[in-house]
Amino acid sequence: MSFLRNAQLALIPPAAVALAMLLQVGSGQAQTGAAPSTRPAPARIQLTPNQESELFKGQRTLSMRAHSDQIAILQKGERCLGEAKDLKALSSCRQTERLARRELMTRTRQEAQALYQRLGLPAPKGRRGDGPADQI
Repeated sequence: MSFLRNAQLALIPPAAVALAMLLQVGSGQAQTGAAPSTRPAPARIQLTPNQESELFKGQRTLSMRAHSDQIAILQKGERCLGEAKDLKALSSCRQTERLARRELMTRTRQEAQALYQRLGLPAPKGRRGDGPADQI
């Protein structure tokens, strides 16, 4: 056997042990949070039938528009990628698509907040540690 093959065989067991230790440590860290059953459930807001109907219609409209816009962004990105001739052009296509998706996300979020405000409801909190993501 070659020297390289012997070195590989000698390093596999220590690497396997190190990986097993890392996986054990990682799983221990993942279990340090509170169990789901002990977490308090987020308070749900009682909606009037009119609010519930208007919220549904508004959210459906927002979702349909966002989906159409996402499809348009993807189609434009696909055309750009197909026409790209080098790495710089490819990178530019990706950046343009990323910015368009980010802009769409911001616009959709603002429209959702306006919907909640129009209905006199508190807007749902985000997922950045400032409370539950879905209050309604």
